[in-house]
Amino acid sequence: MTDYAFVLGKNWLLSLAELVVCLQDRGIAEGVKDYSRTAVIVESDQKLSDEQLVDIQSALGGCFKVGRVVSVYDRTLIEEAFPAKGKVQKPARKMMQEVPWVKRVWPRPRGARIKFGVSTYPLLNRQTSVDLRKFTLAIDEWVKKRLVELGAKKAAYFAYDGPDRRDAKRVNVALWPQTIARRGLLSPPNAEILALLTEGALYFSKTVGVYDSQLQQFRDEARPYISAEISTSPKMCRTLLNLAGARPGDTVLDPFCGSGTLLMEAAMLGMKCRGIDINGEAAEGARANMKWLGSEMGEWIDFKIIKGDARKASALVGQQVDAVAFEPDLGPVYRETPSIEDARRSIEGLTVLYRDVLQDLESCLRPGGRVGMTVPVVNTINGQVSVDIDTMIQGTGFDIHKLLDGDAFEDYVPKNQRLKVKTDRTTLPERKRGQIVQRAVLMLGRV
Repeated sequence: MTDYAFVLGKNWLLSLAELVVCLQDRGIAEGVKDYSRTAVIVESDQKLSDEQLVDIQSALGGCFKVGRVVSVYDRTLIEEAFPAKGKVQKPARKMMQEVPWVKRVWPRPRGARIKFGVSTYPLLNRQTSVDLRKFTLAIDEWVKKRLVELGAKKAAYFAYDGPDRRDAKRVNVALWPQTIARRGLLSPPNAEILALLTEGALYFSKTVGVYDSQLQQFRDEARPYISAEISTSPKMCRTLLNLAGARPGDTVLDPFCGSGTLLMEAAMLGMKCRGIDINGEAAEGARANMKWLGSEMGEWIDFKIIKGDARKASALVGQQVDAVAFEPDLGPVYRETPSIEDARRSIEGLTVLYRDVLQDLESCLRPGGRVGMTVPVVNTINGQVSVDIDTMIQGTGFDIHKLLDGDAFEDYVPKNQRLKVKTDRTTLPERKRGQIVQRAVLMLGRV
């Protein structure tokens, strides 16, 4: 059995749900072995190659690093060696200082010039029991010393212990993907080491793949057509594709394709793309974006973008598709917080629209196929208003596939209440602070 580590995104529950679906679809793992709010450990009887791990990571929207576990320590050891408060236990620190796992990361370091960095991910976003800065820098120093002892010609590390860019009060002792790419830390003999804390353990893992944020930024900024409306993020697009069960070679349909962001991500993953949008300018823009992407990739992309009504998708596409993934029309763009009555009227109309679209999609989605989609959640003066999912799918030929499958979490039940996962969820929230219209993510299956 082999343990693999995945670093979760900001929306840890959605990232966790997507990962479970992805690994189950690929037959790699049925559940999780251990987890925190920042990382997940999965155990598999498959020995995955670096290429396979990179393929999995690149397909995920919510996990931005993947690695192979090289060593595990009891959590009490790090708490004794690097307590946030209290006295250091010297035997614990001495034991950690030996870093025997270095040989598993660098089997033959003699004569090599090695650059590396240690990225630490705590149990919670705000860790209290461990001095993260001292721990991370100590591991950096000990690894450097050990590499020199093993014959490395030179060993140098990169460290970041400044404030988190998203929260200045939060300690960040992890390297950003841009730093890893800029310093070439994934090019042998260089390496990034992940130090992952859970309730009961400390895992050291060698990073194999990292989310390419620079490539995403290039696609976002350089494509010829950018919609004036709020568009779905590329990460969310990949999450929806995973929930839809889309795999390389599959034909994917987005019946609300807009400027084509989701289809661009699908094309990057080797999928055939079909898109529909009722707005002629958006449809033309999506075509331009897909042509541009094919030119940038140096590959021919199998795509078809159609101006039309999503409620007539089956007739417009004229073929069976393997997966459907989309963010639909989310309703009005509110400038001010609406009344609950206004929001309910909007949601009622959207519910009918979504039901009509799903009724039509049943005839063009292959048997056993899935839908990954979002629905709006409107913050009103008097609370939230959202789509009633049971009403939305009534008479459509689709049923709800639960997220965060309870069976996947049987092997580990956390004690900390902030780590408890409410399993078998109908939807999961995708929130951004300050937004009036937020999203809920769901997965449907053809009956």
